[in-house]
Amino acid sequence: MTLQLNPYQAEDVAFLSTKDAACCFNQQRTGKTPTILSVLKQKGTEKNLIVCPASIIYQWKEEYEKWMNQPCVAISGTLHQKKELISEWNSGLVISYDSLKTTKRSDGLIDLILSHKPDSIILDEAHRIKNPKSANFKSIKRLTNVPIRYALTGTPSPNKAEEIWSILHFIDKAQWPSYWNFAKEYFKVVRVPYGNQHLEIGNFKPGKKRQLQEYLNTIATNRKRKDVMKWLPKKDYIRIKLPLTSQQTKYLKELEMYFETEHIITQGILDRLIRYRQICLDPGLLNLKGKSPKTEWIIQYLKDYPEKPIIIFSKFTSYIKQLQMTLGLNKIESGLIIGETPIEKRKITVDAFQKGKINLLLINIDAGKEGLTLDRAEVTIFTDKYPPIGDIEQAEDRFVSTSEDKADKPHTIIELCMKDTYDEQLYDLLEQRKSETDVINGFKKYLGG
Repeated sequence: MTLQLNPYQAEDVAFLSTKDAACCFNQQRTGKTPTILSVLKQKGTEKNLIVCPASIIYQWKEEYEKWMNQPCVAISGTLHQKKELISEWNSGLVISYDSLKTTKRSDGLIDLILSHKPDSIILDEAHRIKNPKSANFKSIKRLTNVPIRYALTGTPSPNKAEEIWSILHFIDKAQWPSYWNFAKEYFKVVRVPYGNQHLEIGNFKPGKKRQLQEYLNTIATNRKRKDVMKWLPKKDYIRIKLPLTSQQTKYLKELEMYFETEHIITQGILDRLIRYRQICLDPGLLNLKGKSPKTEWIIQYLKDYPEKPIIIFSKFTSYIKQLQMTLGLNKIESGLIIGETPIEKRKITVDAFQKGKINLLLINIDAGKEGLTLDRAEVTIFTDKYPPIGDIEQAEDRFVSTSEDKADKPHTIIELCMKDTYDEQLYDLLEQRKSETDVINGFKKYLGG
């Protein structure tokens, strides 16, 4: 079979091939992988390093061998096995962020990788280095001397506009050496005077938003699915506002007034917020008495639509596990994908869903936001939402079809929230935050490009 790029991909290859360090900020599922591999093919590089989330290393291996027509090593297994695989590297090598970085729980293979002197590096889901203090960023920072560097992500700024700095540093550390110099140049930075004084980054300075967007236009592509797939269906959003039970009302009021309820004693605002969200989701998560209106609604919906392919997302793994047990008691079969789900099991579960063997998937947002194609689904249900907005957008995109033959299927997103609570307010806050991060994530539309 002859492989062929879409016209817009060919345009991006022509643009990116002229640069040794650049970014592909095209939206999820617009074909960033074939695009960037075609760039490497034009560059004629030999030892190519791909860094990506662990869940998609085998997808990258398959795509690399298909588009490059060369062998590719996917790094997995024990530490000894990983080192053996790296010794075989002569073309493509795919490694996870966790295997690369050095922490108590990571393999720390960065030194071994550097000793093999890669010609190029592709950094997939590059927003994973957004925190300059993280182990991910510190390991990738050591790869900034690799001659050819490309960063791939549909959400370069998942939650705040200034998160783009880490990627800019990866692309050109000479131009973007310091996070705080960047912040002070482009944003209003204020000193917060309470507790341990610290600096807080505010809005863009006058004129600096467009200046940054114009720079991004010289080093990055920024395709949106709706622009390159004109037939792409719109998502239909339905927000279901459920009333609190009397017990939930009691727990939440006590949390607000006394910072504790029953046996739950919170330590600080963040802890209180987490407990608040858990009570809205299901008091049982905290061993509190009372029903979960969200679980009851889900069970009824699944009974009403037993044949409909559905995905249910939550930020809380504990809830996803508990929900699967509850559904089992109601004789409702489901597949489960959480952080601890092995790669092989993920693939089996996804295949079972895509082939119609099961109609329901329960997924933790953090575990399911990347590397899953679930376009058989017609409905996605969010039991709760929480920043960063980029994670939520990626989770929503799992069920969007990128092939025209499935364009007419339903694309319904149901958001469950408890009426007149912070749980409901979060959805509105996330919509506001989306408009802020779109300054970077969709910079082309501001430039008229």
